[in-house]
Amino acid sequence: MPRKTALPPIIVKRHLGGHEEEEHNGTWKLAYADFVTAMMTFFLVMWLMNITTTEQRKGIADYFNPVAVSQSNSGADGMLAGRSVDKTGSLTTPNAAGDQASPVASPPVVASVGDSDRQPAGRRDPMPHPPGSAVPPVDLLRPAAENAPATEPQATTAQATRAELEALLDRQSSELTEKVALESLERDLRQRIAASPDLSALQASLVIQQVPEGLRVQLTDQARFSMFKVGSAQMNDQGRRLMRMVAAALASVPNPIGITGHTDALGYAPDAKYGNWELSSDRANAARRELLASGIPGGRIVRVEGRADLDHFGASDPLDPSNRRISITLLRRPAGQ
Repeated sequence: MPRKTALPPIIVKRHLGGHEEEEHNGTWKLAYADFVTAMMTFFLVMWLMNITTTEQRKGIADYFNPVAVSQSNSGADGMLAGRSVDKTGSLTTPNAAGDQASPVASPPVVASVGDSDRQPAGRRDPMPHPPGSAVPPVDLLRPAAENAPATEPQATTAQATRAELEALLDRQSSELTEKVALESLERDLRQRIAASPDLSALQASLVIQQVPEGLRVQLTDQARFSMFKVGSAQMNDQGRRLMRMVAAALASVPNPIGITGHTDALGYAPDAKYGNWELSSDRANAARRELLASGIPGGRIVRVEGRADLDHFGASDPLDPSNRRISITLLRRPAGQ
């Protein structure tokens, strides 16, 4: 019986975690980075569109666009653009009158070597320039304004747009800070009124509003409460305490202050020399004196006026007690201050 021959062993090699697998597994990082970059760019563009005006967006678009080349040619699109030269040597269109023709530059004179400093008699260089300097090409068939280099206006536009954006960001940051300060002042004023035992019942007389001018604090009369006697500009004790509490809250911010006096529609006699205009102005001045006595600097009060019965708080009833009020407006500071 023949002897069996032993077969050679079979060796199987498996490559685990090779270089190609590591490279394949890292591809998602590049895709994720591109996605994050695209999203950041998208939100940046949306943010710029939200904070800029139409004119500013147009300026930014003009800055990134190439200089537009004029395409306004009539007739053929050749050298003369559909125009012809008449007998007098002027360039004109077929339908143009003689007085509307524009002259055509004379043919240039070719100078020989060594004669560059000499010119024919009676002929002057229309655009003199220093010898050896580069002469920019000029299209004599186009207006002179179109031949001017566009780099300088472009740079000026870019600088103006950048300055406008920076000013806009600074202004919005200042407005946001001021808005937060006004909201904090409103909360502080309401807490002061609520914590005072003798004035807590007068919370309905205190009306605080956010208006475009700033923060408006209105001290209104009620059916059982009045800061002044009827027809008088003399402030009573409750009105003084309420006014001083408002002054204590306003002292924490440096904004300018405007004071306005209002009355109801109850009028005086037709022949009276004193009316609601005088009464509202005198009551506004009485409020100003109380603010000064409470420590408000006089330089902060920039406006004191009387509006008589023109601006009713209770529009449904001209004789409503709430129409008799003092408005103290904490004005927003001008930009840059």
